[in-house]
Amino acid sequence: MTKLLSIVIPVYKVEDYIRKCIESLIVPNKEQLKLLDIVIINDGTPDKSAVIAHEYEAKYPNVIRVIDQENRGHGGAWNHGTQLAVGKYLFYLDSDDWFDTNELSKLIDYLKTVDTDMVMMDDMSYYAATGKYSVGEYKHKELTTEIVYNADKFNWLATGHGFNMTYAHDTVYRTDMLQKYLPIFCEHVMYDDVSLQAIPIAIAKDFIYTKRNVYRYYIGREGQSFDPKVRAKRAANDIGKVLTFVLHWYRKHWNAIPKGGTREAYSKDMYQSCGTWHYYELCEFPLSISKPALCEWDKIIRTEFPDIKEDKNMRLYRTLPTWLFVYRIKLNRLYQRGIKFVKRKLSSNDSI
Repeated sequence: MTKLLSIVIPVYKVEDYIRKCIESLIVPNKEQLKLLDIVIINDGTPDKSAVIAHEYEAKYPNVIRVIDQENRGHGGAWNHGTQLAVGKYLFYLDSDDWFDTNELSKLIDYLKTVDTDMVMMDDMSYYAATGKYSVGEYKHKELTTEIVYNADKFNWLATGHGFNMTYAHDTVYRTDMLQKYLPIFCEHVMYDDVSLQAIPIAIAKDFIYTKRNVYRYYIGREGQSFDPKVRAKRAANDIGKVLTFVLHWYRKHWNAIPKGGTREAYSKDMYQSCGTWHYYELCEFPLSISKPALCEWDKIIRTEFPDIKEDKNMRLYRTLPTWLFVYRIKLNRLYQRGIKFVKRKLSSNDSI
């Protein structure tokens, strides 16, 4: 039977979560289940996660495949899984997260009715500390549901969310579209999923937004990229590597992006933004981290991407002492947060 939806799951040290993840994919309708291609990539995990995954592979041999590989990191697992996927569409799922089974069942039926390069949805975050859920609808508020949008005519830049419109948790991708441009993820780093915020828009011909909510994103596990301890230790270095990877990807595949349309405008803006925004972003870290990271990033931009136009932050960095540049950005951040706080207060008072 031809597979409709591949679900790629990297596995590494998640033995406490992997059962819930896999169980959430076992839809009760047997005919729907046959349409799934669940590709679990054992990324050299040292715990029992792979053993558990193989148990499910034995139970559902025509649905679940477990691929054992030497450790390549989260991005390496996604690259490998993307390469092996055989479904018409592809959905990425982290092994400490899960799908709403009922919503997945509805999505399977829905995917039979569409033929776009991307299907955008909403997602839902689960916060372990509070036990509450939060729906991420803001990214698609400008979109009308069930309309096929031409990617070359849609005004990506006008939405204000172009960098977050296509994300692992809320977008299904046409599999052969991504396979054509592999590798699309930086390997052996965290935050590799930034690629899915930057690359698909450049290569997708069309997309549709549907009011569905399949993904359940678990926030609160120790060791996650959102963990403050992890972010302080790895984010500055790893995000720089991911952005460098994305910039090189754009360089390599620039001729594949149609010229004259809104995708080209978006891609040019994305290329520029990937280079310049990191100067601002690095200032969130302590000076002991941000100072060497800024020096390294500026060196990369000067030597590898000299075509990136110098913006205000770059000029400030190259003019001011690093410590002054960092604290100036920090003060600007505080000012912007203060303005937003005042606006929210005024708005809430007006509504009373």
